[in-house]
Amino acid sequence: MRADLAPFAADGLLLLAGLGGLWACGLVPRRARALLPALGLAYLVGTALVSLALIALLAIGVPFTLVTFALVVLACVAVGLVIDRRRSPPTASPGEDSPPRVPWRQLRDWPSDRWLVGGFVVVFGGYAIVGLLSAVVMPLDQWDAWTMWARKAVMLTQYDALMSGFFAAPSYEFSHQDYPLLYPVWQAIHFRAAGEIDTQAIHGHIWLLFVAFVWAAAYLVREVARPIVWAPVLLAVAVAPGVWTQLLSANADIPLAIYGALGALAMARWLRDGRRADLVLAAILLAATASVKNEGLALAGAILAAAGIVVVFSNRRALGAYLAAAVAVVVAILPWQIWLAAHGVSGDMPVSKGLQPGFLIDRSERVQPAVTAINQQLADQGLWLYMLPLAVLAIVACLVAGVSRRVAVFYLGSGLIAWLTLVWSYTISPLELGWHLSTSVNRVVSGLMFLCIAAVLHLTGLLAAAGLGPSARSRRAPAPGTTQSSRAGPPPAA
Repeated sequence: MRADLAPFAADGLLLLAGLGGLWACGLVPRRARALLPALGLAYLVGTALVSLALIALLAIGVPFTLVTFALVVLACVAVGLVIDRRRSPPTASPGEDSPPRVPWRQLRDWPSDRWLVGGFVVVFGGYAIVGLLSAVVMPLDQWDAWTMWARKAVMLTQYDALMSGFFAAPSYEFSHQDYPLLYPVWQAIHFRAAGEIDTQAIHGHIWLLFVAFVWAAAYLVREVARPIVWAPVLLAVAVAPGVWTQLLSANADIPLAIYGALGALAMARWLRDGRRADLVLAAILLAATASVKNEGLALAGAILAAAGIVVVFSNRRALGAYLAAAVAVVVAILPWQIWLAAHGVSGDMPVSKGLQPGFLIDRSERVQPAVTAINQQLADQGLWLYMLPLAVLAIVACLVAGVSRRVAVFYLGSGLIAWLTLVWSYTISPLELGWHLSTSVNRVVSGLMFLCIAAVLHLTGLLAAAGLGPSARSRRAPAPGTTQSSRAGPPPAA
C-alpha cells in the first residue's frame, strides 16, 4: 500500500510547496476558486523549489531524508503564507470563496469559452488517465534513463549524502557525473516515499510532469488567449510523437524542455506586462531548467540572453530587475557547481576551449554535419506536428502587424540562440561526431521545440486578441501583489 500511494502523497506535498511559492510571488490569491486553475503550475514550481533546496542542502552536508524533504515543503508553504499576508491582508467576506451553484437548466446559457474549457478537460483528462495507466507499467530500459539519471536517484535513496566515491570515481565517468541533480533528486523523493526503489513506477510520476505542463501552460496564457486558441495547440502537443515517446523513455530531455518553455512563457509575460511576479516565476523555472541537465543550462542561458537584449534595447529602466533575476538563477545553481569543484569532478566538454576562436576554427569541419543533423530533426514535423512552422508564422505575423513585437523578438532570439548553442556544443564535443549526433540529436532538440510551443501558444493568443479587440480578461486588474510600474519591468508592448 505504501509503495503505491506514498509517492503520490509526495507529489501532493510538492504541490503544496509550489502553492507557497506562487503565493510568495503574488501570482495566485489564497481563494479556493483561484487555486484549481493554478495546480499544474504549482506542482512544477514546487518540484523546482524543493529539489533546488535539497541540492543546496546536500552540497553543504545536510542529510537527504524524508524529514528534510517535509521540512523544506513546510518552509515553502510558511514563507509563501507570510509574504502573501503581509502583501495583501485578507478582505474576503464569509462565503465569498464558494462558487455560485448553477442549475443544470442554465447549462445552455454557458458562454462558448466555458464549453470549450469543459470539453478540453474531458478530452485531455481521459488522455491523461490512459497515459498514466500505460506509464506505470513501462520498463526502464533506456540506457541514458538508467545510467545518467536513475542510477544517481538510487544512490540518493540508499545514502543520505552525496557520495564522492560515486561522483569522483573514474569508473563512473560514463554516467556524466557532473550533470545537475534536480531530476535524480525528484526521482529519489518518490523512491524514499515508496520505501523501495521501483524504476517502473516512476514513469507514472514522469507522466504527471507532462500533465502539469499542459495545465500550467493553459494557466499562463489564459489572460491573452481564449480556449479556442490554446486548447487545440495543447491537445496537439499531447499527442505529438516527439513528446510522448521521449517522455516515456524516462530521459531528462522532456522535463528540461517543460521547465524551459514555461520559463520562457513567464519571461515573455514580464516583458509584455511588467509584472514583477512573472519575473520571479521565470527565475524559478529557469533555475530548474539549468538544474535538470547541462543542456538545460544552455537553454536557460539562451532565454536569459534574449530577454536581456530585449530589455537593453526597449526599456533600460527594467535592467535592474532583469539583472536581479539573472543573478538569482546563477545563485540557485551555484551549490552543485561549488560541490563539483571542491571534489575535483569535471565534465568532458571543453567549455573554456570552446570560447577560443582558434579552437573553434580547428574544429570547423564539425559545424556543417551538426547543422544538417539538427535541422533534419527540426524539419521532421511528423514528430512535432508543425509547431516550428507555426511558431515562425506567429513571430512573423506579430512583427509585421506590430502586435507585441517585443515578445515576438524575445521568442525569436531565444530560439536562435538556443539553436546556436546546440551547434556550438557539437562542435566542441570530444566525442566522435557521427556517433554523438546519431545517439542524441533527436532528444536535444526538445528544448528548442518546446520553445516553439510556448511561442505558438502566446503569440497566437496575442494575435487573436488584437484581431478581436480587448477582452474582459485582458482588462481585468492584476493579481494581488503585482504591479505594472516601470520599476517592475517594461510597460505593455504596443
